Amino acid sequence: MNSVILNPSREAFSLNNWLALEHHLWKELKENSLLDQKILVGFSGGVDSLSLLWSLHRVKKTGIYACYVHHGTGGDEEYRDHAESFCRKFCEIHEIPFYNRKNLGAVLNSEAELRDFRRGSLTEVRLQIMADVLALAHHREDLLETRLLRLIRGTGPQGLMAMKVLQAECFRPFLKISKNDLKDYLKEFSLEAVQDPTNNDLKPLRNWLRQSWLADLENRQKGAVNSLARSLEILVETFEECSLPLEVFKDNYLSRPHYLALSKAQQKQALAQYLLGFQQQNFSQSLLEEIQKRLDNSQKELTFRIGGANWLVNAQQILVQKSE
Repeated sequence: MNSVILNPSREAFSLNNWLALEHHLWKELKENSLLDQKILVGFSGGVDSLSLLWSLHRVKKTGIYACYVHHGTGGDEEYRDHAESFCRKFCEIHEIPFYNRKNLGAVLNSEAELRDFRRGSLTEVRLQIMADVLALAHHREDLLETRLLRLIRGTGPQGLMAMKVLQAECFRPFLKISKNDLKDYLKEFSLEAVQDPTNNDLKPLRNWLRQSWLADLENRQKGAVNSLARSLEILVETFEECSLPLEVFKDNYLSRPHYLALSKAQQKQALAQYLLGFQQQNFSQSLLEEIQKRLDNSQKELTFRIGGANWLVNAQQILVQKSE
């Protein structure tokens, strides 16, 4: 079984690769107010969770904990023992507090049973150590597979929303990052993950989608998987944008409390609708994003000028005034 080089060299790596991922992680931590919070990482030793734990360890430095969940007897118990040992040793060397939980009861057979035990165990540890969130390493392909599974089983627009970056004490910062990006990230540090042999079993529908159907689609038409993922993402964003509460819009301003309660996609749509109401149609997506950044401010009152207009903000309102 694969192992890890536990003391990776930090001398020879490409800034364009590892720095971009870590900057993305830092932004997600900042935007979700988690830079100073205690985070428990679900750590299996695979590519995804190893990338998450290592990047959090580098970016955040402190307040990071890891937990391995052993599913017990049944399946490939030798792999599970090896993965647990791998995770424990990695954390010991890098001085990351490590916890583990093991199923000592009946054999867990179905994907649902395994998932429920894993999630319950991680939640138990999170509450025990009083961590603010549980970090999970779901990436872009995981999100696509979840959406496809829901479409196959029957769902509406709400079901396509699936996972979010921060949702019910779960933090998933890699939802826009591909599996290949995570593999490249680990290569920069000469880190090698353990490989779960159950991923090659095509009986579970998710594995078949990943290993067979999506792989065949990509072989048939290069770039199709990324296009499919982006199309579903656009549908979700459109659904979110069409669901703006009326309370956001006042006579000539936006309600700041209601604006702050919106998702990032909804905030951008609210700003677009607000500017259209002032017959301002020459704004770009980058301008909207820059306005969002300016409004992402804890000050009770602020003013700024952007896009040829003055913005006046207080605790209750966001008001734009055209320049004379």
